[in-house]
Amino acid sequence: MGLNYRRRFFKKLSLSLASISFALSGFPSSLIGKKRSFNKKLPETEFDDDFGDVNDRVWIGEKYWAIPMEDWRVKDERLEFVGVEKFSRVNLLTTVINEGNGEMVVAVELGLMQGEIGPKKNGSAGFSIGIKDDLDPDVKSACYFGTGINAGVSTKGFLFIEDQSTPLPENFDFSAFTLKINGKRENHSTHLTLSCQSKDGNVTEVTYQRDKDIPGLVALVNNLEQKEGRPFWFRNIKISGSKIGRRPKNSFGPILWAMYTLSKETVRIAAQMPPLGVDDNKDLELYFKKKGGWQKVLTQKIDDSACVAHFQIDNWNSEIEVPYQLIYNNQGTRYSYNGTIRKEPGGRPLKFGGLTCQHANGYPYGPLVRNLMKHDPDLLYFSGDQLYEGNGGYPIKRQPEQDAILSYLGKWYMFGWAFGHIMRDRPTICTPDDHDVFQGNLWGEGGKKISFDEWEKSKKDAHGGYVQTPKMVNVVAQTQCGHMPAPYHPDPLKSGIRTWYTDVLYGRVSFAVISDRMFKSGPDRIRGGEGRIDHIKEPLSENELESPHLKLLGDPQMEFLGHWINDWKGAEMKVLLSQTIFSNPATHHGNTKMFLHGDMDSGGWPKRKRDDVLRLIRKGFSFHINGDQHLPFLVQYSLDEGRDAGWSFCTPAISTGYPRWGQPDKLNLPYTDRPSHGLPNTGSYKDVFGNIHYIYAVGNPEDEFSKDNRYKQAQSKSSGFGLITFNTQERTIKMEAFRFLADKDKPTAYDQFPGWPLTISQTDNDGRIPLASLPLLEIDRPGQVVKIIDEENKELINVLRVKGSSYQPKVYKNGTYTMLVGEGQNVKEINGISSTGKKSEKVIKVKI
Repeated sequence: MGLNYRRRFFKKLSLSLASISFALSGFPSSLIGKKRSFNKKLPETEFDDDFGDVNDRVWIGEKYWAIPMEDWRVKDERLEFVGVEKFSRVNLLTTVINEGNGEMVVAVELGLMQGEIGPKKNGSAGFSIGIKDDLDPDVKSACYFGTGINAGVSTKGFLFIEDQSTPLPENFDFSAFTLKINGKRENHSTHLTLSCQSKDGNVTEVTYQRDKDIPGLVALVNNLEQKEGRPFWFRNIKISGSKIGRRPKNSFGPILWAMYTLSKETVRIAAQMPPLGVDDNKDLELYFKKKGGWQKVLTQKIDDSACVAHFQIDNWNSEIEVPYQLIYNNQGTRYSYNGTIRKEPGGRPLKFGGLTCQHANGYPYGPLVRNLMKHDPDLLYFSGDQLYEGNGGYPIKRQPEQDAILSYLGKWYMFGWAFGHIMRDRPTICTPDDHDVFQGNLWGEGGKKISFDEWEKSKKDAHGGYVQTPKMVNVVAQTQCGHMPAPYHPDPLKSGIRTWYTDVLYGRVSFAVISDRMFKSGPDRIRGGEGRIDHIKEPLSENELESPHLKLLGDPQMEFLGHWINDWKGAEMKVLLSQTIFSNPATHHGNTKMFLHGDMDSGGWPKRKRDDVLRLIRKGFSFHINGDQHLPFLVQYSLDEGRDAGWSFCTPAISTGYPRWGQPDKLNLPYTDRPSHGLPNTGSYKDVFGNIHYIYAVGNPEDEFSKDNRYKQAQSKSSGFGLITFNTQERTIKMEAFRFLADKDKPTAYDQFPGWPLTISQTDNDGRIPLASLPLLEIDRPGQVVKIIDEENKELINVLRVKGSSYQPKVYKNGTYTMLVGEGQNVKEINGISSTGKKSEKVIKVKI
């Protein structure tokens, strides 16, 4: 501590002396070189930050948002850029330029990073001011899609504002200098003067005038002119004037957001933090509001890699609503984040929000987010692709490992910034998919590692294995799944990758949460060739892509599902949650609308393993919710006969990037059983893998996407969200699919995709036609669990919690069966029951 203190003292002294020379050279001392006191209170019209009280770290502070996040950091009391992307910037969030007449001054010290002083490649740095997004006034929109007036210096030797420039003095010293913009708005005109003061006190100016006002954000920018420009440092940011205003609600962090689940009387909370410094506090506190006051219940460490703190509270009373508060203390400042653990729904339907695939072209998804809030779901499910590699407008970093983790976090934070205010007060289930771990397609092969060289040689996403390191993949799981109940198999895979499949019980509905990528075999196990061998571009013979060695969910998850399908404690209904649909209903892919016979990335392959999953979940009348396809579908699966399995709802993408269509009618593909609504591209079709799927509804995008703005484009590309209502008393499932621009307060006939809404019964998720029945059960207690077991092979036929106190089981072949009635310690076993070929007239009274 002593050495660190002395280092900072002498650094502050040297910076102050340097600042004096600036002040004496004509720049007002009130703007340049004045060190601010710790936690100094400034007027609403001023901003002043010298980074003197910020520990060295990647995250700059709650008043800023850097893009790319990982390319900026505070080091030695200044802001440094270490990246290469064009227009890399640090947005000031809480201080803005207001509309209307007035004056402003924006100033900063900056210079080339050490080692960048010689005659190397060109670079540029400076400001962007008046940044706003004309489509969406949200601060997040401004940060990622806003445009402003660019002003700065170029190492080519000139000072500029937009297209106006003037030469800098010959041999200008770029190691340290000051930029200042003076602006004035009056008589419908804005006048700007950019001044550059060199180390020796010389001042160069350039002016610019425009007829429009320039309200919006201010950002510090590196690489104003080009990618891979020379990096600069920045310090002593000062903003003042009558046009300047403060927006404290725009801040983001240090507690970025929180997600939680409530299941089986246990609450688990994950609080997401930013990348902190070595000297920052690593403790996060959790408080609950009880009996009128806040009570501290837990303190947890913030993980250094995932930047997340996890809390678990057992023996939770789910019948009451409890506010919670997260507290973080750092360097004398106390930060808080508030949310609510909702009362678990009881005696009413459960509303479930199904969301997937968040391409940043639609960020921050304003209309969709507002409509989701208005529908107020009880539970949220984000089924995967919470990020894409290009989100934020810059590419990912794959290696080294720590850079990949920070690159992931910067894009992951976009998700939390968009949806955190919704997730803070309702349970959320979140599962990563392929893009979340930086792979366009993922064939996990049980955690197998594939090297970067192998991955590149195999044309990237066509072969099995994870390309990112186990630590990076585990960071993804920690951040996205750490708030969910403990995984069914807690031990990691051989590679060190940790599993996260589990079950969540909420509102009397039991959800199995699985990964349909983690164990799946790669296409190279069965198919040779170069390039996208997962894309089937020619007809195939039956079973050509089948082998007994292939995997879909893998043996561990099948074991888990076998346990889950039999466990009905506290549940009225069963739902499977996965990333993608177990079928291949899409026909056309990509912006060129390329026709594919099949896509091995879908859950329709490998078929035999897919069939095993469907046979298993059908035993519990389980409904299936998924996403991934960027195309909403309502499908009933088939196994041995048409429509003899359960239903699946593939929800719309929040924001579609890569488009797909389901248009078998355009190809004149044969179909049967078109629904009574008569919509095109519906009915029973057979895919290339041999799966028959009954398509009840499909929400195809337009052929020409809107170019008006990114929100209208999201609408035209079939973006939106799903809303599923589970009526646990009536045992019905209502499915709705809302378009991106729908508004609950202004309903229209176009708000939902064609074919939605649809309501089915719980038992519709076993579509087999019964051939016989067993005796009618009259049970002395309503709502009991009934299991039917075939005595010939000991196979479970089906299981559910019956509605009411009478139930007549159906079976699908004549034989002898065992009926188990009840659960836990109170189970009545009835053996040797023979089925009849017609409705049995026999009655069995059961006393539990």
